[in-house]
Amino acid sequence: MGWTLLRELESRFQADVWLEAFREAGVECLLRTWEDTAYDGLFVGQRGWGWLYVDQTELDRARDLDAELELALNAPGAASAFSPQTLARTIDHTLLEAGAGQDELARHLDQCLEMGAAAACVLPWMVPEAARALAGSEVAVCTVVDFPLGAGLAGHKLAETRALLAAGAAELDVVINRGLVASGREDEAVAEVAALAEALPRARPEVLLKVILETPRLGPEASARLAGMFAATPVRFLKTGTGFFGPATIEDVRLLKRAAAPGQGVKAAGGIRTLADALALLAAGADRLGASAGYAIWREAGGGQPVVS
Repeated sequence: MGWTLLRELESRFQADVWLEAFREAGVECLLRTWEDTAYDGLFVGQRGWGWLYVDQTELDRARDLDAELELALNAPGAASAFSPQTLARTIDHTLLEAGAGQDELARHLDQCLEMGAAAACVLPWMVPEAARALAGSEVAVCTVVDFPLGAGLAGHKLAETRALLAAGAAELDVVINRGLVASGREDEAVAEVAALAEALPRARPEVLLKVILETPRLGPEASARLAGMFAATPVRFLKTGTGFFGPATIEDVRLLKRAAAPGQGVKAAGGIRTLADALALLAAGADRLGASAGYAIWREAGGGQPVVS
């Protein structure tokens, strides 16, 4: 078997799409990434994210499939399905950098308003300012609870939830206690988050809770099992992770989508840096995207550009 370079891959998400399509078609392929080259002792200035190789004997079929994927990715219908405005309404533009200050917050909120993001996801101390700046807009104030570890006491989480709601938050991303899960106490871990969702004020129907499962650390079996347990709770979104312990993947999104209850959304977060990344996860079934690069992704999609009639 001789391997031939087929194409350079721009991102891990593009690699997921191409690998899945090639494997379904039965075309032998090999993925090489920057990380792989480190073990080869190579020191070169790479572009992109990695390289896709195919068996020389299947090169013609591989080229045909590659061309089909490229056409599908750039089809007019795909672009119109996610206009800049539509895309923005799927994005929780995120500012969760611990060292971010007042200037970064002001710039972030301006970006959220300009793009018309679904939500501005900010650190808890930023919530009062975000609520004032976004009042009267369609951009929700989102923040995090017991972030990023989820290891706090249940009572502290409830107190934090109530304080953030009083400060003006409308969406809460709550980290599950993975320690309880690892201890065989999954029922307690789920009940702890469900109790927070049940404590949300019914007088504010716009208020919702998302549970952060941390799928990169839980693995597919535990992630699917926990997601299924949350189907019977008031939790409105299943979220892949914090972004601190690994990126969202197409497989994670599909897994959560299968387990979600009717009307329960899926939020992908972690490693979403380009328009291609965003579109791949949306195509996999994500309803929301958590991304610190949300504004850049919107701009890449054509947001903020003059409309040519």
